[in-house]
Amino acid sequence: MPATYFAHVHYSIPSPVPIPFQRQCACAINPPSVYNSPLGNPKRLEEELSKRGMHACHVEDGATGYKDLGFWKWLFYLFFEYIPKKVLLEDPSDPYSLMRQSPCQPLASDMPIVISLWTRDIPTYSFILGKRKNLYYSSQCGSQEEKRFIPFVGDKNPQIYAYSSTGFFFPGDQLKTPAVLSVSFFESKVLIILLKDGNLYKVFDQRSIREPIKEGGNYSLQAYTYRFRIWKFYFGLRFLACTPPFYAM
Repeated sequence: MPATYFAHVHYSIPSPVPIPFQRQCACAINPPSVYNSPLGNPKRLEEELSKRGMHACHVEDGATGYKDLGFWKWLFYLFFEYIPKKVLLEDPSDPYSLMRQSPCQPLASDMPIVISLWTRDIPTYSFILGKRKNLYYSSQCGSQEEKRFIPFVGDKNPQIYAYSSTGFFFPGDQLKTPAVLSVSFFESKVLIILLKDGNLYKVFDQRSIREPIKEGGNYSLQAYTYRFRIWKFYFGLRFLACTPPFYAM
């Protein structure tokens, strides 16, 4: 995603918002271990997930896995991102940030383990899990209730929800207008793309928006980080997050 042009960029006034009472949870989808794959130490997997404040989820269909990245993007990532930054003792970005998420699907950490020894797995769980998370709001994390995931690739979790006089609503929920869509990211350069009924609706070059929802429709969100901007051209876009739609009536 080297460059993208937008004819018009909107501005949203970031105002104070109420905080939802539901808990934000994070899970890694289909990580390998001896329980679902030939190799992989489940104890080391659990330790790595606990360190990241996550738990494991299993999804049968509809998740984007390591094979969807494709051979050439993996090659590009390893030789021009992962290896150079490791040599310079910097933190590489997640390979899934090279993907376009349309339609929005959960991100699976399903890369198989090739070698599993007593003290080490190759590739390591740190590499397999990367920086990706699948966020959802729930009263209890790890419950068996239906989850509408917010795929996210980054460090600090965003807050994405809608609210009105009748309560809080999360991606995949139905809501009655008028309502306000509240979005807050914590990266430095964020491009937020708001879709209505699957079509481009508004674009925001800011990491926090409060957007009134006054009309019915299906509102979904895509977010990208970028390296730099020249006029209305954005360079070096990387996937950050997307959401299932809010169904406004």
